[in-house]
Amino acid sequence: MAMKNLDYPVRKNIRLANYDYSLNGYYFITICTNGNSSLFGLINNGEIILNNSALIIKKWLFELENKFNVKIDYYSIMHNHIHFILILDGSNEPLSKIIQWFKTMTTNAYIKGVKSGEFLPFNKKLWQRNYYEHIIRDEKSLYEIRQYIQNNPIDL
Repeated sequence: MAMKNLDYPVRKNIRLANYDYSLNGYYFITICTNGNSSLFGLINNGEIILNNSALIIKKWLFELENKFNVKIDYYSIMHNHIHFILILDGSNEPLSKIIQWFKTMTTNAYIKGVKSGEFLPFNKKLWQRNYYEHIIRDEKSLYEIRQYIQNNPIDL
């Protein structure tokens, strides 16, 4: 039996080659819902109105501090994504493991909300396959990213 030749698009690796993502430091993270679905709220007249599912996302975001001995600096939950600055300080955990755990826990909690009729259903996966990360290397960059996160809901 011949195998089909499926030409899937090649995903670009957005991680830095040879960088140890368990190193102490500040990391700017953005995770988007699958298909950019507005599951955590809506935008009305340029204002974000979050729903109860955003509280679940916030709960598990701060649970990262207990699970991995990391700190959440600034964060913003939007209708279809989340931004946050994660501080790794002696956790010795790879960033990808931390993000995967967050995605798993939020997905499980969200599914419970869908089953109870409280949350909107989603298509196949709650989160997009990947996430965006940026290694924050200096105070100027940290300040600018904090401003971006703080102003993100305002810039709708």
